[in-house]
Amino acid sequence: MKTTEKQQIATLLGFHGVSRNDNFSAAMALAMRGLPVFPAGPDKRPLVKDWQARATADPGAIRRWWRKWPDAMPALPMGRRSGLAVLDVDRKNGKDGMAALRKLGHDPAALSPVTIATPSGGLHAYFRWPEGMGNSPAGMPAGVDVRAAGGYVIAPGARGLKGRYRAKGDDLVDLLLVGPEMLPEWPEALRPRARSANDAPPAEPGQIAMKTLRAALLAVPNDGSNPDSDSRDWWLTIGAGLHYETGGSAEGLDLWLDWSARWPGHDPAAAEAAWQSFRRRDGALRTGATILAEAAKHGWTDTGRIFSLYDEPDDDLDAMAAALLGFDDKPAEPAAGGLTFLSPADCTTATARRYVVKGLVAAGDVAAIVGAPGVGKSLIAPRLGYAVAQGSPAFGLKVRQGGVLYVAAEDESGMRARVAALREEYGDAPDFALVGGVTSLFPDGDHKALRAAVKARRPALIVIDTLAMAFPGLRENEAESMGLVVAAARALTKWGAAVVLVHHDTKDGAQGLPRGHSILNGALDMSLHLTRDGNVVRGRPTKNRNGSADVDLAFTIATRVLGEDEDGDEIRAAFARDLQPGDVEPRTRFTKGESAVLAMLHELGNGEPVPEAELRAACIEGRRVSQSDIADNRRRSVENALKGLLAKGALHFAGGHYQRVNTRSQIAEKFADAGDGRT
Repeated sequence: MKTTEKQQIATLLGFHGVSRNDNFSAAMALAMRGLPVFPAGPDKRPLVKDWQARATADPGAIRRWWRKWPDAMPALPMGRRSGLAVLDVDRKNGKDGMAALRKLGHDPAALSPVTIATPSGGLHAYFRWPEGMGNSPAGMPAGVDVRAAGGYVIAPGARGLKGRYRAKGDDLVDLLLVGPEMLPEWPEALRPRARSANDAPPAEPGQIAMKTLRAALLAVPNDGSNPDSDSRDWWLTIGAGLHYETGGSAEGLDLWLDWSARWPGHDPAAAEAAWQSFRRRDGALRTGATILAEAAKHGWTDTGRIFSLYDEPDDDLDAMAAALLGFDDKPAEPAAGGLTFLSPADCTTATARRYVVKGLVAAGDVAAIVGAPGVGKSLIAPRLGYAVAQGSPAFGLKVRQGGVLYVAAEDESGMRARVAALREEYGDAPDFALVGGVTSLFPDGDHKALRAAVKARRPALIVIDTLAMAFPGLRENEAESMGLVVAAARALTKWGAAVVLVHHDTKDGAQGLPRGHSILNGALDMSLHLTRDGNVVRGRPTKNRNGSADVDLAFTIATRVLGEDEDGDEIRAAFARDLQPGDVEPRTRFTKGESAVLAMLHELGNGEPVPEAELRAACIEGRRVSQSDIADNRRRSVENALKGLLAKGALHFAGGHYQRVNTRSQIAEKFADAGDGRT
């Protein structure tokens, strides 16, 4: 690195006597070298929720944070995000970690070439993060803590109420110039010891599955963002409930120490001592239910309970449903506990699930059609349903004939006209039923009536248009709310139907993901993303468990005259007219990095040209194109993505600006007079 860059970093960190906003300068210096930071208050607690995910090296985000909290200290997340781990040595509360390490034969100041003196008289020794190491300092001497995955430290150069987090000499400047990868490995002699079952007294285990208990506890904030975490009594109440439910096991102790280590003032010895002090009687009123209730307050959801809301007892999953799902009428007897064991020959002869639309949707699937408003979701969905009801091919794909229930939750009147237009274009389809009158598919709404109709009619396909209107008031970004949608859809598949949800995509639309909590996308068997170029709408699967993601559907938006209104004007309704494979040019496929660049371009310009320097900086610092901790690697990834997009004709460069283009005609129209073009 150039000497001027070294001087710039040193100045930003305040090593040359600068007396301006040390904390903002330190944050910017760290971000300049690709290290993610987030703001912490004078008490060292995070000022932003979900700090592990939101820590960033984006200068714009850092400026916004420090405008809001000008006195905030920058904090560094440990673990994978930064590639760092820190040995935290304290001298306070009657403990002397320095002396404890010397007693073990270690010189604290010589453990790492990068050591930061803390205002309390301790130090932070920096190392490369060992894969898998978290905040679990079992067996470490008093006054010595481990900050790794799941933890954080106040960053070098920060200034708090008690003083400065200061490096010796230019050690930190050198670290920022060469990167975390040049730090030494964690000392083997100071690795946290693995705990054994003998570390905790045996006790009768509770009734909540460990997987559920772990998910619930880790959803309870204990990083300073939760006001309750100020209370020691609250902390002990959680611990007593965990001890009761896990029987005081070693696995329970591991979980307790991992969760407790999220607290900024964490004392591992005190946490372990508290665990050993818990007795069975402590759980009399503090069981695992205490933890589940606390997690629920912070948005956590027990998905097993959600699915049980729609789980009505039925004993008639009969031969018809079994056939639809691809099972024999008389399946092999299950082994003890409901397990089955198939040999390779059994797997070879197993019957595949029956398709509804071949290579796209199968019996029993939950699928989605997603896209921006007005793109044509409510045109392709009834077209596919109509094809299934007729048993006729659509978009060049084979279709198996079966009944269809089309739930028009959003625009029943408009959908009647579209179905009438389909009838004019493709002929009658007696097995297609437009379902009206649905106002809510929540458990206390119309779901029971719809489920009864599905049970009686046994359709091959159910379309719910749209998800948002079928679940009014849905909090799409909450796991529990979106879990209800998934549970409702799965419940309707019980008799072999496939369920297709019509839904919006995310705001940028670049990744083609359904809007809302990721629990929905995770549950889908197929998701078809629509995009529109003029009058041509194309759909491609972003997820497809039944075939290739290269399926490319295309249609034009056509209209049919259905009659005249009272003024003698034509009544027209739109419908999807299939385009066969080969009718349109093959869709351009983008790599993950290219898609990330397009998403960033959309965010920065919303369709307008974006300066080259601004786009490159945002892609590099935002880490959406590449998550590498090495800045040069991120720069190369961005450069490769830009070259790929230019070669594919998805981007055009002119006058120092990039702009997204969809067709060659748009390139000619928008950049005909621009100079300095790149192709």
